[in-house]
Amino acid sequence: MDNRYYDNVIAEMQPFLDEQNFKKNKDGIFLNDKKAVKIDYDETRQMYVLSTADINEGTAWEYTMASSFLFDDTQTEKDAESVGIDFTETLRKSLGIKNKRPAVSGDIDLPTAQKGSALNVAGFTKKVLDVFPQYKDTYKEHIAKYGNFLYMNFFSYTLIPQIIAVLTENNKKTVKKLFELLEAGYIQGDKDTANIVVASLAAAIIKDGSIKDTALSMLENNSHLKGSVEAFVPVLSSNKKLSSALIK
Repeated sequence: MDNRYYDNVIAEMQPFLDEQNFKKNKDGIFLNDKKAVKIDYDETRQMYVLSTADINEGTAWEYTMASSFLFDDTQTEKDAESVGIDFTETLRKSLGIKNKRPAVSGDIDLPTAQKGSALNVAGFTKKVLDVFPQYKDTYKEHIAKYGNFLYMNFFSYTLIPQIIAVLTENNKKTVKKLFELLEAGYIQGDKDTANIVVASLAAAIIKDGSIKDTALSMLENNSHLKGSVEAFVPVLSSNKKLSSALIK
């Protein structure tokens, strides 16, 4: 994969880099009086990598990886913006700087569904918030913090714990409601939506055999979704970056 979205990652980070007086040198490294920052694309591992080093007497010490973000040929410009947001937040924490974004604002809208097209992630998120309305403020807090919707991060703290809770309780009525939500995302959703449904289910069941059994029983009426989840569990188990992103 060529590194065609590198400029999009940097563009998302640039306001913060400028704010903190980072200057780019001839080697593409950003420097201020405290930190040296490198953003690279690792072709072999198909991920963007953020590395930082402390500055001591004008010299950068040893670089260490501060964050990484999976990014393969299926990713888009929008995903590159998410990389920039994630790296900016990591760098902000590394520098001990509090986020200046305001707390939850009444101006932040909840997600809406697009009419006449496949269900996208925003539309699926609306359905999630309709079923689990306790997370509406959490959604607004997420947008206020990141300025964008990082759905994998959001679902790791909301949808996935709710899947676990519903399957643990194993109430027939609530399990049916959960299944209808997830099936709608899988069947009606675009590629990203179907993928996050499968990934969320896999993350919910990966650590507990009894929850897994309940989940597979719930999915009996949709063998395709069931098979996709079963096939994804070992993938999630072997991918440390993905599992750390989904399993909290």
